[in-house]
Amino acid sequence: MKMKKITYMTLICGLLLAAMGCTEDQGYIRLDDDSAPSPITDIRVEPTPGGARIFYAIPPEPSFRYVRADYAIREGVWRETRSSSYVNFVEVVGFPSTDEYEVTLYAVSSGEKASEPVKVKINPLTPPLLEVYGTMTFQETFGGVTVAFENSGEASMAVAILTTDENGEWYEIDTYYNQSRNGRFTVRGFAAEERVFGAVARDRFGSLSDTAKATVTPIFEEEIPKGNFRVYPLASDTEGGHGGAQNTIDKAIDGRIAPNGGVAVHHTAPGTGMPQHFTFDMGTRATLSRYKLWHRGPGASWAYQLGAPRVWEIYGSNNPTDDWSSWILLGTFEAQKPSGEPVGTNTAEDNRYATEIGEDYDFPDGNPPVRYIRFRTIETWGFVDYMYLGEISLWGRVEQ
Repeated sequence: MKMKKITYMTLICGLLLAAMGCTEDQGYIRLDDDSAPSPITDIRVEPTPGGARIFYAIPPEPSFRYVRADYAIREGVWRETRSSSYVNFVEVVGFPSTDEYEVTLYAVSSGEKASEPVKVKINPLTPPLLEVYGTMTFQETFGGVTVAFENSGEASMAVAILTTDENGEWYEIDTYYNQSRNGRFTVRGFAAEERVFGAVARDRFGSLSDTAKATVTPIFEEEIPKGNFRVYPLASDTEGGHGGAQNTIDKAIDGRIAPNGGVAVHHTAPGTGMPQHFTFDMGTRATLSRYKLWHRGPGASWAYQLGAPRVWEIYGSNNPTDDWSSWILLGTFEAQKPSGEPVGTNTAEDNRYATEIGEDYDFPDGNPPVRYIRFRTIETWGFVDYMYLGEISLWGRVEQ
């Protein structure tokens, strides 16, 4: 009996000690203790292009969960950025200028209770929008103008190319989407007459730049008529026709663009090797200024992947031979995906550019007039041993 009493007493004492231990602060968040954290302190601002990184001391309260930054990037447009409890900074982005902006910081608890606000002033570094606008240049070219700009941070940017109508009113020619370090776009189809061109940049936050303007006189050009185009097979050329007669070389020069068809393209057979080339006759001598190349469609399946040309050369001749002795290199070219996304990932604009608008390429100045064209594929986007091509059209000045 005495042993039982001792055992019971030991058990009771143990339970009491455990209960007393539970009253000690072990650093846990009590469900009934969700008070707002202390306001943010020890603030330090590090400006970034179009934004800032705001450092602070992490609040000491166990209930602290994150810091919230509220700010307006322009009148009426508010953004909210959050950081977790594991870092001591919050990033704010999207400001369209280097002006002074106000950011309001809150420390927020697990139960979404916010601290007293703390206001911080920031002055962003030059935003991508201003860099693009400030570096825009306009250069006359055959039938239009080339607009170039710098985008050192490779920010997602849309650039609208504009011109004026007969009443002097602006209208949009086209909008190009770019995420490359160096942007370059060309609009064509204008007479060799002086006209005003403009360009406006828009960032991913919807902010617009001012309109950059220039008065330019396009250089005269015309599309080389395809009525006399014909395949001019030479012994070392790689024939098309993979998958049937609808995919022969002539389909690349027949004037038909089928962005969603996937057939009626020039398609060589797997195993034919790289590099490979094909030849055609324009039927007339011409000084070439530029050309457009359309990928096999639909873009989501074929553009910028597999057998789509990535690096190629174009040669010209007036007395074609198979051994290259009579051929002049007119230019070496490399395709650039507008979005900059890796192979296998295309945006809708990538697909539209490749299969509907067509990729624009300029020939270097100083090339002589030629009649015969040789297209030599060096490398495809998929590093495969075959190629496919939707269509190629050429512009310049036909020589009489």
